[in-house]
Amino acid sequence: MAGSTVEGWVRVETGWSWSGLTAVVLCSDRLQVVVLPELGGRVWQITDQLSGRRLLWHHPRLRPAPVAFGAGYDDHFIGGWDELFPNDVPEELAGEAFPDHGEGWSERWEWEVLSGADAAVRLWLDTRISASRLVRTIRLAPGADAIEVGVEVSNGSGRSLPMMHKQHLAVPLRAGSRIDLPGSQVEIGDFGRPRWGAAGDRFAWPGPSAGDGADFSAPAPDGTAELLFAGGLEAGWCACTDADGVGIGLSFDPAVYPACWTFGSWHGWRGLDVAVLEPCTGVGLSVAAGQADGRHRALAPGETLRTTVSAVVYRGLSRIERISGHGRDCVVKGVPL
Repeated sequence: MAGSTVEGWVRVETGWSWSGLTAVVLCSDRLQVVVLPELGGRVWQITDQLSGRRLLWHHPRLRPAPVAFGAGYDDHFIGGWDELFPNDVPEELAGEAFPDHGEGWSERWEWEVLSGADAAVRLWLDTRISASRLVRTIRLAPGADAIEVGVEVSNGSGRSLPMMHKQHLAVPLRAGSRIDLPGSQVEIGDFGRPRWGAAGDRFAWPGPSAGDGADFSAPAPDGTAELLFAGGLEAGWCACTDADGVGIGLSFDPAVYPACWTFGSWHGWRGLDVAVLEPCTGVGLSVAAGQADGRHRALAPGETLRTTVSAVVYRGLSRIERISGHGRDCVVKGVPL
């Protein structure tokens, strides 16, 4: 499928493969987006056609390959942009045992190309444990610097399902890369070696008082690995910007994703330099524990969660102050380089 307007052009390319896996490619005058339906329906790469920058991180020692259902996530964390549902750590929910990072990331998703003015592909999965349906509809408009992802999560189990739904977009941490979030209250998670504090400590973004010397938006010392839960977001966005002003951010509805987790490793976890931007429906690694204190939600029988998330590429900005809108209407406000 191909199309063009006075503002640009788009096309969808099928028949490609990546490391032996089916690849669907959405192309425009601004971006190229590679999708791997057979590996969790993930967006494998987003390339900025203007700068040539590849925005998503990939594990330097792993290649995309089929993963057995129930495998440990960390040992197969290859990067790109996937979604996690209904859990993070392995745990029992609604009387069922769910594997590490849930039941969608390792599965083969069905897909179809959609017709219309945009380059678009719809992916879906009927999950094997929770009897849920997950849908991702990825759209790329002519002339747009953002891809728009429509999200649907439907509970077909006939019982209430405690759950989280989380975006999981991995980006490379280069020299001088910074992470920006809106105003929020942040809790340090129980993982790795944070630059300041310990698990359970809390502060207002971007860091504790100046006397403590911790700015969590700035690059961390080598050897740092930290997991943060930002809640009470003043707006729905997050971003990672390289020192040369090129970056990627997410725009989302904070009524659906009231929290944004971030994971950062500056050579501190398995020798990797990676950040993960993670807008989420709740806070805390355990959904079951979060149900007890109101930090995670449930899907009622027959309920469908619907929302839109956009990933936007920008240039010439030293830090980000706000991202809003979706697709062609996505707007990035920041400080010029």
